[in-house]
Amino acid sequence: MSFGVYIHIPFCQTKCNYCHFVIRPWKAATAERYRKALLQELDRFFAQRCWTDEADSIYFGGGTPSLVPVEHIAEILAACRRLFPVSYDCEISLESNPGTLTADKASAYREMGINRVSIGAQSFDDSELAAIGRDHSGNQVDESVVRLRENGIYNLNLDIMLGLPGQTEEHWSRNLEITSALAPAHISVYMLDLDERSPLYHHIAKGRCAVPDDDLISDLYLRTLRHFAGCGYEQYEISNFALPGYQCRHNLKYWLREPVLGFGVGSHSYDGRFRYANYSSMNSYLQAVEFGKSPVEWREPVESAQALEETLFLGLRLNRGVDWHCLRQNYDSSELEACESSLREMSAGGLLEWKDRIIRLTPLGMLLSNEVFQKFV
Repeated sequence: MSFGVYIHIPFCQTKCNYCHFVIRPWKAATAERYRKALLQELDRFFAQRCWTDEADSIYFGGGTPSLVPVEHIAEILAACRRLFPVSYDCEISLESNPGTLTADKASAYREMGINRVSIGAQSFDDSELAAIGRDHSGNQVDESVVRLRENGIYNLNLDIMLGLPGQTEEHWSRNLEITSALAPAHISVYMLDLDERSPLYHHIAKGRCAVPDDDLISDLYLRTLRHFAGCGYEQYEISNFALPGYQCRHNLKYWLREPVLGFGVGSHSYDGRFRYANYSSMNSYLQAVEFGKSPVEWREPVESAQALEETLFLGLRLNRGVDWHCLRQNYDSSELEACESSLREMSAGGLLEWKDRIIRLTPLGMLLSNEVFQKFV
């Protein structure tokens, strides 16, 4: 079976005020220490196993992987190729922020085999970018796209965010027009989802800024579906759109519950039997690896009932939906009975479409997906 590899690069120049991911401020000395630890973790993990399966996706996420020296990325990627089989057509992705992508970096990425770059645009409106603490302008997104294409990287993703402070219908329409005009192979549209640990959550709670109301966000999301469909993009997941042949192989592994091995601080893994996660504390992660210990903070087996829950709430994110016939073949009938009544109820309420053996979310169900998924989690 093929598997995916996730490499977490936690460094950012600034922290966006909506962010609750595992990131750290950029410091060259810390980045160098972290590079060595990542290589140690990879070496130790694969030295303890006889690994014959191929990796067909490698994903550098963050943080801002494009911020670190290209030599760090090249050395980690070379270690991957040395330690386990990598398929000839492996999707090798790197997340980036506008303003960190120089021509030299783009050329180096292409030379080392990176064939997909995801750009964190979020918005093309400078006032919206300032409201969420981004350190780039809308124009720098265009420049990054041009620079990558000039250096031979054409499989590009643009992230944009719906529901930002001060965002209006006109602003969002402009974001859609600019995004489709840039014609990336892939587009991710995320709704602003605030964690209580993020500064923006408290700014909104205290009335310092306001986000669009739910009705407007719903209208704009449905407009987004129509707009990108009209531009030739296929929506294959709640938040993701792709030109034919450009669905993100790595992210599909998460939604289809295929093995993905994570390395680096705060990374999560699923090997087909267990889910586990590394320390999210940088000090704990570095000390564990440097002392020859496992950086895994917790590990739990995925029992049948949990696997069914995951199959439903992850599979329903995909436009292809979930095959009820396959569920009947793979899970105990008593476990399915408890889910079926909820699924039938939501189908009657217009949140799900149950057609023959396939269950999928309706557009209304996509808007209320958290309410659907809570039935299974």
